Amino acid sequence: MIMVLPFITLTIAIWLGMAGRRAACIWAWVVSFVIFAAWCNFHITDPLGLSL
Repeated sequence: MIMVLPFITLTIAIWLGMAGRRAACIWAWVVSFVIFAAWCNFHITDPLGLSL
């Protein structure tokens, strides 16, 4: 479920933008980018477990 969270928040941001709620749309985008940054930080710093 946690991997779907950024896509859900981005969908909400797009919906708010189409509904004309600009301030809420911008905050939803900010929340989405914070989630993406935390997600990338977690996955980029993890060791990659590939056996070649």
